[in-house]
Amino acid sequence: MPVLGYNIQGVSFEKNVKAVPPGQIEVKISPTIKDLRLGEMMTPNGKVSGIDVLFDFEVEYRPDIAKASVKGSLLYIPPKRDRIDEILSLWEDEKKIDPVLMVEVANFLTTELSPMLMIIAKEMRVPYHVPLPRAELRGQ
Repeated sequence: MPVLGYNIQGVSFEKNVKAVPPGQIEVKISPTIKDLRLGEMMTPNGKVSGIDVLFDFEVEYRPDIAKASVKGSLLYIPPKRDRIDEILSLWEDEKKIDPVLMVEVANFLTTELSPMLMIIAKEMRVPYHVPLPRAELRGQ
């Protein structure tokens, strides 16, 4: 697994209305990478070097019902460990993110953070930011 661990520094969830208006609600999920730097983590087998990814995972509702944000960091280990310097150089020189890293980080954040945000949304009486499967009665 390319992501070895993560750390949440802050969670914000604001409800901007007293009652959710009827009608269609659009949700925009935006995982953003704020910074990349060399990082390491202690494991039972010793230190593991990787890329420390500072992220901001935002969820915006339209109409402006609510907004959520999770800030933190994670340790990304590229499939080819010799690419760490190449990925960091690309970021340092051009502020460009390796596409493989971006996909892995976005998928990891969505998978790991969505359950927590769904629990908060439930408690605040805000629609979930991802649709849940629903059973429907079929006509015979």
